[in-house]
Amino acid sequence: MRRQTSKLTKKLIIDGYNLMFQADPYARLARDDEWDLARDALVSDVASYAGQQFEATVVFDGKNNPVSNRKDEDRLGVKVIFSDYGKSADSVIERLAKQAVDAGIQVELVSSDALVQWTSLGKGVVRRSAAEFAQQLGFGYSEWERERDAHPKRSTLADRAGPEGAELLRRIRDGRS
Repeated sequence: MRRQTSKLTKKLIIDGYNLMFQADPYARLARDDEWDLARDALVSDVASYAGQQFEATVVFDGKNNPVSNRKDEDRLGVKVIFSDYGKSADSVIERLAKQAVDAGIQVELVSSDALVQWTSLGKGVVRRSAAEFAQQLGFGYSEWERERDAHPKRSTLADRAGPEGAELLRRIRDGRS
């Protein structure tokens, strides 16, 4: 489901690799050479965080990758951008932040890059370091794990269908429909 940009007044822009190396789940996958899995996990967590509050964009750096030719895409409502070969993610992030501010959209930027921080802060952008944001994502994940482990429950279709639906499912299963 794609978010309606015109209705959102907040934009979340994230330096993807910067965040990836600050958060253990993603960094561990990257160290194991599971780059696609690390990126997918990061984007999924950003989508959960952004919810309906932010239009989220994650920018991955393709500057030193001569075969960086990935197209921008939408994954789980998050815009994913790979900068072109020779072009840094920082320059893309700065451009996106400026465009959003010029359009009157509140911007939250996640990056630990000092230059990006300084150029963005001058434009009224709220900035958080990748480590700070990773910690916040980690708290959310830890909370989810605690809740999951506290209430282990096997959920079946019959459980969710209610008494009448469960009876109908039993009749179908038993060939009595």
